[in-house]
Amino acid sequence: MKQSVAILDFGTSKITVLIGSRGINNSICIDGIGVCEYAGYSRGMWLDAERLASCIGHAVAGAEDRARQKIEKLYVGVPNEFSKCKVNDVCISLNKKRRITEQDVDALRESGNRFCDEEGWTVINIQPVFYTLDNEHKLVEPVGMTSTKLGGSISYMSVRNDFAETVNSAAALVDITETEFVSSSLAELLLLFDDCRRDRCVMLADVGAIGTSLAIGRGDGVCVQNYFAWGGARISAALADKFGISLKQAEQLKRKLILSLEPDYFPPEKEEPAVMQTEYEIEVNSEIKKFDVAEVNLAVRLEIERFARYIDKALKCCEYEFPEYTTLSVTGGGLGTIRGAAEYLAECLNREVEIVKPSQPMLDRPHLSSALGVLNMVLMYNPQNGGLFDRFRRWFAKR
Repeated sequence: MKQSVAILDFGTSKITVLIGSRGINNSICIDGIGVCEYAGYSRGMWLDAERLASCIGHAVAGAEDRARQKIEKLYVGVPNEFSKCKVNDVCISLNKKRRITEQDVDALRESGNRFCDEEGWTVINIQPVFYTLDNEHKLVEPVGMTSTKLGGSISYMSVRNDFAETVNSAAALVDITETEFVSSSLAELLLLFDDCRRDRCVMLADVGAIGTSLAIGRGDGVCVQNYFAWGGARISAALADKFGISLKQAEQLKRKLILSLEPDYFPPEKEEPAVMQTEYEIEVNSEIKKFDVAEVNLAVRLEIERFARYIDKALKCCEYEFPEYTTLSVTGGGLGTIRGAAEYLAECLNREVEIVKPSQPMLDRPHLSSALGVLNMVLMYNPQNGGLFDRFRRWFAKR
């Protein structure tokens, strides 16, 4: 019998609730989905705190109606703005040379958990970046190996207590009394990148409507995370301002964008004449309105350049050392749907850039990365056998 779980994901402009289960070939089956637009958050604050509970309730009710089942427990993805990451290098002595057990791994992780009593925060995920033995070689699975000591670099993810309290209060209003919190950044990294890719180091920017979450991960942990207030709505606002159109019309125009178009390019005489697109067209009040490709693309490129400066500043301030050649992976609905955006961002950053999205059939959309990541993370273990915090660590020991 399949086991369904329910998750809640906070985007920068939408709240999403998914009820889902594991299908064949490790796929994800969505039984119900509820979505509610809301004001979002910025600088660690809700932009419309008074309506937050009703928006959460609306998304929960939508998912329950479609799945035709009541949510008993809700797993909540915690955005970067309301969580923090700390990486601690720890080591314990095993007293003599012997085989390492899962209990030793648990003891190592707990020995480095110096953040459990930090006022205002609660640890929700403890994950390994890597482990070390006597020879100091890095590895991802120490259980069964022989050594006199066990060390490692361990990632500790915490949730802000007032965030958890707010969500719990909203969930109680719709008769959900049990919740559990997980890191959205960690969930996305586990969904979008395989073990081998993560062991080398990954860098992910989730671009939403009004903000971007940037995370660097290695092994099974998040090493650093950041958030800044630049999202896809900046592009829409720039287009609306430049051409004197509404935001809704600007969104239509944005969906037409092809940044690789070069309307001023003329092929050599020896080549066959090319038909070049010089205008974008959208329908406004049953009439076709045209916009010059060069002007539109220039306005969008200026915004992408601004986004690149945010990324560049965050990477230069990063205390964690990562390989200089690390590709920047981009997901989310803010930038991933614009054709040519990744190529232009790569030029601005002088770094390889790629668009990534879930590989699940029928769900391969960049804007679903966070919600599907949380659902996938929860489904990695049997939800009937205890809490995610304990069970998830054991799953990693067997990956």
